[in-house]
Amino acid sequence: MSFLLQAPAPSGRDALRQIRVEAIFATLLAKGPLARTELAALTGYSPSTVTGIIHDLSAAGFVRVVGQVESNGGRPRTLIEFDRTSITIAVVGVRANRVWAQLVDLNATLIDSVERDFNAEQPLIDATAAIAELTARAKLPPSRVVLALPGVVGRDGSATLAPAFGAVSHVVLADAIAELVLLPVTVENDVNLIALGERQAGAGNGVDDLTVIHIEEGIGATIVIGARVLDGSSRSAGEIGFLPYGPGSAHRSERGEFEARWSTGGIELQARERGHALDPGNPIADLCSRTDAPAVALLHEAVSAWAYAAVVCVCVTNPQRVIFSGDAVHLDEPARTLLIERVLTGVPSPTDVKFATLGERSMLHGAVATVLTKAADLLSSALSAAPSRGELQR
Repeated sequence: MSFLLQAPAPSGRDALRQIRVEAIFATLLAKGPLARTELAALTGYSPSTVTGIIHDLSAAGFVRVVGQVESNGGRPRTLIEFDRTSITIAVVGVRANRVWAQLVDLNATLIDSVERDFNAEQPLIDATAAIAELTARAKLPPSRVVLALPGVVGRDGSATLAPAFGAVSHVVLADAIAELVLLPVTVENDVNLIALGERQAGAGNGVDDLTVIHIEEGIGATIVIGARVLDGSSRSAGEIGFLPYGPGSAHRSERGEFEARWSTGGIELQARERGHALDPGNPIADLCSRTDAPAVALLHEAVSAWAYAAVVCVCVTNPQRVIFSGDAVHLDEPARTLLIERVLTGVPSPTDVKFATLGERSMLHGAVATVLTKAADLLSSALSAAPSRGELQR
């Protein structure tokens, strides 16, 4: 569900140097802190090549010395690590009629944030205005933009099932936004970012096979297998909002019958039909607090529906863990217990059931995890964003 705008590669001697710089950069990202001798062994480059590139990376502000370790009979070895505060990215998303943009470093530490009105009739104008405002006041401007999109992003960067950007569904979002903000842009499904973030630093930390089921204005799932997001042939894997559920629900609708009934908005609508106006600030918690029979019945029906979606995913992908995120985290303990029991009763193989722990921060961690999978592109973006670091490109 992602699309990455890539810059053309250099040629000749510059290309060879860039390959070496990128290899050392990526190795430090993945395995640091390391000594120069360890970097040489891992990359296969000569110690003198590694020393020269490390010198340039340090001068450009990308790496730092973090200490020394004893060596076997020789001088102590100096340990070097990539400085994750030396690069920033802008993460952008839409919530109701507001667009938000947040500046983070590669530790996913929030540096600054902007929130503005959002008009779905002019989504590019409003989204890029938020990015521009964030960039203008940043001490270290972003090297890349990650747009968190509630929808399906095709391999060419086109978006479908994305109400917030429906007015520009005919354009390649990554290209269109990049042309306006003069930065490379990655467009990624928002639930994918949540899943990657929870795997990086939350309820899925260290788990390579997991499924995240996200309930909010819509319902979506992300399937992670072998630490990689399963996209599917058209990058629409995980669109569980279209699951058939109950009599007469097998027909296709614009949103999907399952999503229309069992998203947070769908549950609010059903509550109104049963005589309850749930608290719009936290409707799921409000529903859990009610003790009358219609409210209790609706809660149990919602839990059963969410459990059904989880069981379907487990039957097909056999994940180690299922994580419920979004408004599902507002279930009280009895409702959480009921949901877990209904999932475990229905699945054919053992699985853990957890609830997301990072909240909105999951998208920030997920955005960082996404850009770090393309270390070469990230370094190239950082060099372009800060011409004073351009010595590394020569």
